[in-house]
Amino acid sequence: MASSLKAKALGCVLICALGVLFFVFGTANRLEAQVETATVSGTVTDSSGAAIVSATVQARNVGTNVAQSTISDAAGRYTIHDLPVGNYEVQASMTGFQTVIHKDITLTVGAHLVVDFSLPVGQVTQTVSVESEVSRVETQTAAVSSLVSSQQMSQLPLNGRNFAQLLSLAPGVQTIKQAYITGGGGGGISSGFYGPSDTYSVAGSRPVGQVFLLDNQDLQGYWEKGAGASITGNSLGVEAIQEFQLLTNTYSAQFGGTGAAMNAVSKSGTNGFHGSAYEYFRNSALDARDFFDGAKIPPFRRNQFGGSIGGPVKKDKAFFFVNYEGLRSTLGVTGNQYVPDRDAVGLNTSNGCPLLSDPTTSQQEVAYQFGCVPCNTVSASACTAIQAVNPAYTQVSRVISPTVVPYLPGKLYPDVPEVGAREQTV
Repeated sequence: MASSLKAKALGCVLICALGVLFFVFGTANRLEAQVETATVSGTVTDSSGAAIVSATVQARNVGTNVAQSTISDAAGRYTIHDLPVGNYEVQASMTGFQTVIHKDITLTVGAHLVVDFSLPVGQVTQTVSVESEVSRVETQTAAVSSLVSSQQMSQLPLNGRNFAQLLSLAPGVQTIKQAYITGGGGGGISSGFYGPSDTYSVAGSRPVGQVFLLDNQDLQGYWEKGAGASITGNSLGVEAIQEFQLLTNTYSAQFGGTGAAMNAVSKSGTNGFHGSAYEYFRNSALDARDFFDGAKIPPFRRNQFGGSIGGPVKKDKAFFFVNYEGLRSTLGVTGNQYVPDRDAVGLNTSNGCPLLSDPTTSQQEVAYQFGCVPCNTVSASACTAIQAVNPAYTQVSRVISPTVVPYLPGKLYPDVPEVGAREQTV
């Protein structure tokens, strides 16, 4: 009976422990910071500067007509979190005061803008529109960051259309090209080991430890090298990226990383249909001849094509955005191979053949030197090749000159012995 009670008690303890672990890890996932959105905050006051309590503040996305609202606290302060990037109108209203609307407010990824309101006395149906530009200076955070907009991504030249190449626009960022070698790669730059995507050094740091986020999801693979995970080294087509920011110093812990964080957001549909179609190509017919190329340029053809479309599923409620990008590439490379000349492989007998004495018979025989290759010192196939060029070349020798042995093509002729004694007998 006692053992049964102990077993039940132990089972209850295990269940409670599992419940606590599930709660901790489940809560941690749900509390993940929404770093791909923006925030608007400020104060609501009257004409005299006194705080207005319980004023309604609403932020409306112009493209989707989706609105989020909140009310001001006892100090007249308000904050609206998790606003998707885009153009907004922010308005404040309160009974006994006119409604004030701030228009043309552009929220970028990770931004925290301050929009203050001063409500004049009047009817709530009266509206005051303020079209002055809101200050873009970040006063709510000490993070050092650089923003790359969709306009920059579409107009700046990108070889391969990888948006991560624009990280170098930020001060102190250096691109580290991957070496096309296999193995460890020294310093973490091996393409064969980590993949072909570029890595980046920020402010002189090692090209490791950065965080690459797209819509709050980590783009990096197991080795945490660069943003790309596919064979092309691209993480996503440029047409699908709205914008991104690179945080290089004093940013908050919600991003992670040990030196820099790239925070990107994808495009979204709106109440209006919009899209694009494109084709980019490169062709060797348009290239100049390389210094090492022969008379004909190696073939090179790359076609990068695709399109995107976005719009409403249900107006003001649900939206979609679809992007496709294809890559077709054929690349020829000129390679220079160095091979032994006719003297080195013994196919030229015009230089004369000195004679050496065989230590066993005292008979003079032809030495193995440049231009003098006795048939019994090489493989049968090599001897056949020599006789095909010079049918009269049938001399036989067993003595190899020690001064020539280090220069013999041993990998071509496995019968050639290693350097050892003063004279070697085959």
